[in-house]
Amino acid sequence: MKHSAFLKQALLLAAIAINGFVANAQILWKISGNGAKNSYVLGTHHVAPAAILDSIDGFDDAFSSCTRLYGEVNMENATKEMMLQAQKYMMAPADSTLGKVLTADEMKIVDTATQKYFHTPASKFDMLKPAALSTQIAVMQAAATFTDFDPAKQIDAVLQQMAKEKGMTINGFETVEYQLQLLFGTPVSLQVQDLMKMLRDETKYMEYSKMLAEIYSRQDLSSMYELINNPDLGMTKYELDTIINGRNATWAAQLDTILPQASTFIVVGAGHLPGEKGLLSLLRKAGYTVTPVN
Repeated sequence: MKHSAFLKQALLLAAIAINGFVANAQILWKISGNGAKNSYVLGTHHVAPAAILDSIDGFDDAFSSCTRLYGEVNMENATKEMMLQAQKYMMAPADSTLGKVLTADEMKIVDTATQKYFHTPASKFDMLKPAALSTQIAVMQAAATFTDFDPAKQIDAVLQQMAKEKGMTINGFETVEYQLQLLFGTPVSLQVQDLMKMLRDETKYMEYSKMLAEIYSRQDLSSMYELINNPDLGMTKYELDTIINGRNATWAAQLDTILPQASTFIVVGAGHLPGEKGLLSLLRKAGYTVTPVN
C-alpha cells in the first residue's frame, strides 16, 4: 500500500505522537567539532503539543545556550507568505474543482470524510486541490493521536515564540512557496488517486499513525526509520527522495555554513534524523560530532 497522501504530512509532521513519552532525549542531539559552535537538533512532530519539552532531558540547558533557531520555515514569515501563496498553490483551477475531477461516488466518500473531520459537507471544499484536502485530513488524523491536541500550542510554533522572547535570531531552511509547490504541485490526476486511496484505506492509515506514535513515545529513531522505509506501509522511493532525503541533503549543506557562525538550535521533523541519508548521518559524514543529549 502506498501512503502518499498521509505521508505528505512529513512536511507538516514527523508523523508521531507523544503518549507515554520516555525521557531519553534520543530526539535531542548535540552537534560539535569541525569548527561548529556547540549546537543542537531536535526532532519534532509538527502537531505535537509543547508539553513534550518538559519530558526531554537537557532541553532547557541546550535551548538556553543557543543564540539562533533554525526551523524548516520561519513560521512568523510563513503566515504572511501563506496568505499570499495559498490561492496559487492550494486552490484548484475552475476546470479542476473537486466536483469536476471526482465521480459522484467518490464525492460521497469525500463528503463522509469532511463531515467526520470538519463537520462540513464536501461542497464547502470544492475549490481546494485534492492534495490540499488530503493534507488537512492527514493533519486531523495525526492530531487525533493526542489527547491534549491544541492547534494554538504546537511544539514548532511554541519553540519559535520562545526563541523570539529570548531574543534569538529565527531562520528557516525553506520558504513556504517551496513547501507548497512540493505538497500541491503534482498533477491533479495523481492528487485524486492519493486522496481516494487515503479515504478508502482510512483504517490502515490510522493504524500506521498509531504505530508511529508508539515508536516516537520510545524515541526510537531506528524503528521509525524502518517503518518509514517499509515497502507496504511507508513511503514510495519518490517520496523518500523528494520529501525526506533530498531535503536532508540541502539542509546539511546549509548547516555547513550555519554551524560555524553561532550556537544554533535546529528544529525539524524527527523523520528527517535517522538513516544513512538522515540529517544526523550527513552531519557526521561532514565531520561533525553528533551525540544524543541525556
